[in-house]
Amino acid sequence: MREPPTENGHRGWEEGITSFGHRQAMQGGAPGGAAPLAWAASVPRPLAKLAFFRPLGIPLEVETNDSELLSAVAEACRGWEDDGDPAVRSLHLELVFDEQLCETDEHDIQVEGQHLRIEGGGIKASADADSGHAWCRVSANYLLDRDALRRNLLDPVILFLVTRRGRAPIHAAGFLAGDLAILLAGPAGAGKSCLALAAHQAGFRLLSDDTVYVSTAPSLRIWGIPNPIHLFPADAPISGLGPARLRNGKLKHAVCVRPTRSPPVARRAALCILDFGTSAALQRIDQGEALRRCGPLEAGFDLLQGPIESALEALTRDGAWRLTLSSRPSEAIALLANNLPALSRGKLA
Repeated sequence: MREPPTENGHRGWEEGITSFGHRQAMQGGAPGGAAPLAWAASVPRPLAKLAFFRPLGIPLEVETNDSELLSAVAEACRGWEDDGDPAVRSLHLELVFDEQLCETDEHDIQVEGQHLRIEGGGIKASADADSGHAWCRVSANYLLDRDALRRNLLDPVILFLVTRRGRAPIHAAGFLAGDLAILLAGPAGAGKSCLALAAHQAGFRLLSDDTVYVSTAPSLRIWGIPNPIHLFPADAPISGLGPARLRNGKLKHAVCVRPTRSPPVARRAALCILDFGTSAALQRIDQGEALRRCGPLEAGFDLLQGPIESALEALTRDGAWRLTLSSRPSEAIALLANNLPALSRGKLA
């Protein structure tokens, strides 16, 4: 976080969308003649507290009337900030504590084209991807519950905006082997989270257990967001076990991972398409087969079909890999670890 030049300066800005698997969080259509999604919540002026962040390298200006909210944004962005990209237009977020906001309505997220709206449960927010602006009001409960604030508002709003600024979400787990990102792509239930846990236990630095973000211009970059690994109760280890949550309608446990000081980002990648078998195996495949195995896009991801397809084409330009899994995720991770030189140069010895 960087401090603004003046105290009162003003320069004018997945569970939600974090997972991109929630159709209700991504699809559009306000029900029953509701107001269009591109509305701006009325906020008091002046918003005296101002700070700047860089989620996935995109400049984000935040204005708020409460220091606790500003601190919550800093905590939410910690670990996935990167050097600012001068070619990308800045984003702007107005985040306001509203003591009169009702907290009893059901939390609802809707997306219509380039517009996002979140209402209910003590939140009233909208975001416009074209302008890069978001307007958000929250009730008093969110001053005391930062986890809920991030889960119900900050992650959905910020990810909605950055994924429409050249950061394509790819449904893949990933970890870093030096400067190389090993991406493990597959649909829900393919074993991505179990592989992420096995990679973490083997000493690799995680990108994500579910979604990575890819930019293709001016050069290839791959980011992860440092979140816990979410596993079914039967797959979760006892150590590091966090609370159970519903993800895509399924109960999973959060498993904490080691925090990192610098953002997990890579400029090279090896994409592995997951398959099932009796023993772990690694096979080189060409771009055409890789792209066929990556489609069709699952619900939620299909709303960003163009950017995702462009990112997948860039990731598979020199081919990809078919990774066959056994019943033991650690076997596949060991196989990848033993073949890092081949993964780096793009062909088996």
